[in-house]
Amino acid sequence: MQPREALAALLVLAALSAPAAAQSLKDLSTLGGSALPGQSSTGASLLSGLASGSTSLASPQNAAGALAYCQQQGYAPDAATTVKDRLLAKVGGQEKASRDSGYLSGLGGVLQAGDGGSFDLGKLKDVVGKKVCGAIADRAVSSFLGG
Repeated sequence: MQPREALAALLVLAALSAPAAAQSLKDLSTLGGSALPGQSSTGASLLSGLASGSTSLASPQNAAGALAYCQQQGYAPDAATTVKDRLLAKVGGQEKASRDSGYLSGLGGVLQAGDGGSFDLGKLKDVVGKKVCGAIADRAVSSFLGG
């Protein structure tokens, strides 16, 4: 590992373990690029886009699956659960969504962006996970539910 990569990894670990008051989605996204462990630069870009509200999500099915993943991890606030349920209703219900590859990917913790990028939610820690899952719910409402 190069010194710059090692420093970036240490910064990410510090950000992931920082107290809630000092951490925001933008704080983590500014680390950028391949600094997020196990994430591509497109994954970091997706996180940054969630923070700024500029990211388009790939599909309502994937967003619903990602929010279900967030629920399983204990990251989803009550509002995110409501958004997930509304998204599932919009796409024909849980049974129909469970046959969609985007939904299954989301259930596995992979959030997909409209530009083809993705982000592995499994790499997140508690505080950041809750922030990211809340941002996914907000973005899904504005993108797919007209709110």
